[in-house]
Amino acid sequence: MSRRRLLGASLGGVGGALLGLSGCGAGNGSASAGTDHLSIWYWNGALSDKLLATAGRGVPGVPGLKVKGAPIAGDYESKVRTSMAARAYVPDLVCVNSSIAEFFPDEQEFLDLRDLGATALEDQYLDWKWKSGITPSGRMVGFPLDAGPTALYYRRDLFEKAGLPTEPAEVAEATSTWEKYLGVGRTLKARAPGRPYLVSQISYVFRMVLYQSPKQFVDADDHFIGDQDHVKHAWDLAVETYRQGLSARVLDTTPDYNAAVSRGRVATMINAVWAINGLKQVAPKTSGTWRLTALPVGPTNYGGSYVGITRYCRDPEGAFAFLKWLLGPENQLKAYQEMALFPTTPAAYDKPAMREPDPFFGGQSPVDVFGPAAEKAPVIFRSPYEDTANTPVFQELTNVETLGKNPDRAWRDAMNAAESALSQRGVS
Repeated sequence: MSRRRLLGASLGGVGGALLGLSGCGAGNGSASAGTDHLSIWYWNGALSDKLLATAGRGVPGVPGLKVKGAPIAGDYESKVRTSMAARAYVPDLVCVNSSIAEFFPDEQEFLDLRDLGATALEDQYLDWKWKSGITPSGRMVGFPLDAGPTALYYRRDLFEKAGLPTEPAEVAEATSTWEKYLGVGRTLKARAPGRPYLVSQISYVFRMVLYQSPKQFVDADDHFIGDQDHVKHAWDLAVETYRQGLSARVLDTTPDYNAAVSRGRVATMINAVWAINGLKQVAPKTSGTWRLTALPVGPTNYGGSYVGITRYCRDPEGAFAFLKWLLGPENQLKAYQEMALFPTTPAAYDKPAMREPDPFFGGQSPVDVFGPAAEKAPVIFRSPYEDTANTPVFQELTNVETLGKNPDRAWRDAMNAAESALSQRGVS
């Protein structure tokens, strides 16, 4: 299950009217009257309900400060942008998803958190995560919320039946490169009962390989670099996975995906920590058969969120005090226990609450894999135009996998579509 699917599902069924949660902007952006609290916008599952309930009664250690909010239903990001563009009903604080770079052109809509004292807290947070909330001009608009470190999920029982290594350290060695990983896939398909596939879909191979690169589709000067080797390498590995018949060719937005995973037709997953909950929901009867180990080549990050303070905030110092409390190491640990939000504060990784064995993974502690991955993830430059550029590429990969489109033609079509879409936004 993809992070986008999880968020889409959670947003669709949530109450909370847009105007009813106003508390900051009204008309020209001036503060709304008649409220005794700061407001925060977020989507369902983004923040701890328990911690927000506490903040609604009063933020501990900050006398007189209350922060209240309820999840926003529907297209969350569009509602945030609409309120900011209209300068009406803008909240004091706002959650921003992993696509925070898309807000960088509108950085003046946010306060620079360093002006409020954020720099003094920097060493408590993951370095790459901290830097990813800073705009190219140097303004910090996003405070680290959660992270999405990645790993290789694998079916130990299927590996054993195929005569492959089974313990996490051994499997990490056997899959230390993407080429070795595909070799393991060939062995699984040839020897394991039911001839299981290595992956559910090739887009995950493309994504994880690409996310291991510090460069993506558009550089800091707003130039398209999606036709360069770092993207083509990821494309070629994904296509090779398809050509070798190692993909089940099921999209994770379909019931076929659930069936493939629950019935052992997919032997591995390359995904982020937040995929754990989806896996447990989709394939509960496979509990105990899964294990976790390092991603081939090295770790990266997929997903994770931020919190920003809008420029209309009525009490910036109070809002920042709330952020320090809500997203400090102690409360990030509580959010992990309550909602599996992976902390961006490494100090939490050694706490007993994060080290509890998980029966679903045969008694493994997931943090033993995801903790080091989070700390070693690369610093990636993401342009505000990344989704504009990469959407046609993912679509063409799907066309290769599900429609049998010629990969070379699909690559050319993807590049042409990406450059055309970017040119409409002024990116060369």
